[in-house]
Amino acid sequence: MALDRSRLPVVDSDPPFAFPTVHHLTLLNGLDVRIVEHRKMPVVSAVLLLPGGSATDPAGHPGLMSLTAALLDEGCGERSSLALYQELGRLGAQLDVEVGMDASTVRMTTLGRRAEAGLALLAQLASEPRFEADAVDRVRALRLDRLAQLRDVPAAVADRAFARLLYGDGPYGHVPSGTRPGIRDLARDDIVAAHAGAYRPAGATLVVVGDGTDAALERMVTAAFGGWTGGASTGKEGPAAAARGSAEANGSEAARLVVVDRPGAAQSELRLGHVGVARSTPDYFPLLVMNMALGGQFTSRINLNLRETHGYTYGARSSFEFRRQPGPFSVATSVHTRVTCDAIREVLGELHGVRDGRPLAVEEIARAKAALTRGYPRGFETAEQIGRGLAQLALHGLPDDHFSRFGPRVAAVEAADVARVAEAYLDPARLAAVIVGDLTAMADGLPALGLGALAPMTLP
Repeated sequence: MALDRSRLPVVDSDPPFAFPTVHHLTLLNGLDVRIVEHRKMPVVSAVLLLPGGSATDPAGHPGLMSLTAALLDEGCGERSSLALYQELGRLGAQLDVEVGMDASTVRMTTLGRRAEAGLALLAQLASEPRFEADAVDRVRALRLDRLAQLRDVPAAVADRAFARLLYGDGPYGHVPSGTRPGIRDLARDDIVAAHAGAYRPAGATLVVVGDGTDAALERMVTAAFGGWTGGASTGKEGPAAAARGSAEANGSEAARLVVVDRPGAAQSELRLGHVGVARSTPDYFPLLVMNMALGGQFTSRINLNLRETHGYTYGARSSFEFRRQPGPFSVATSVHTRVTCDAIREVLGELHGVRDGRPLAVEEIARAKAALTRGYPRGFETAEQIGRGLAQLALHGLPDDHFSRFGPRVAAVEAADVARVAEAYLDPARLAAVIVGDLTAMADGLPALGLGALAPMTLP
């Protein structure tokens, strides 16, 4: 029988997904440990989650936590940086260090037969970094050079300006990599103090996933991390991400429109949005569905409008960043300079439409649900993926069955739920906008956008 290519193939229903069983224990030093037996590959993956992240950077030194983390692989204990990487090679291990807004993570994946030595090395990395003076000077210089380079990357400039516009000098008011003034004057003593305050077992979580029984992995973890000491936990909440600027809901006259001038730029990099909600919101699943239909996928309203209908851009997206404190809702895209104001006007129209005049249709909601759930189990196939997921559960205080219930909870979202959260959490009247582009070329059209007076911004 000939294949009828005029008809889309029928997609089978998604099979049920069950997240693996998690074994919990707490070491005597307060370290929260979560273990998953995963025997599909002969590897063990460990994730050490340390709460705080860049939101705990002290005033005047944005980037301190990120620079501290960047120095962890410059040697630990008796090992120099070279000796450390030779040991990683011997173990067949991969090391990755990352700092986000709410947490720092140190990840290591190693061969299962080398897991005991790998966990011991991870513990030493976290507890005994050398922070040698020459390494501090070199890594700091590299960071300053990188930050200087990013001043010529419009997307990076827009992200920095948008964070500052929404959060001002608050904990979320800078990107994790920091600023040149914040990094330039950091000394070794600052790094040592930051490490002592953040890298402690009480309040931290260690996730271990891989080729070993729960009992064997527990024994290895206890041997490697049981002797780690540190001060009392500062708590996982971290400082409140106090928002200012457009985030104020009290009718303030704070800036809502910022242009970072790039004379002669052929394109404008856009960020539009306002402070959103924390991950703890009870409306998490309706918000996921609503945002996916609004701007989270190729067939979303915002992307089809700006790309397909008007040809303004190759792509546009919207997102909620669900953090421990309210993170931003944003729309991001890059457009030709001559259509900058038109593109912003279309985004505003879509936000108003989904709240008021054109609520999302049943078909749009169904596509959004499918985009969220089809293939979802593929995100938990490897030990590394399972470890990352468990670390997120720990960070946000979510139950072990969260991922198993993800599909059913998305499916349970109704059109009325989507309409309700669109009205409750999208607020065009509070929308703030950052434009990185040629101010002269767009200046005449900016007042008509209704975003208020143009405010200058100089990024450090």
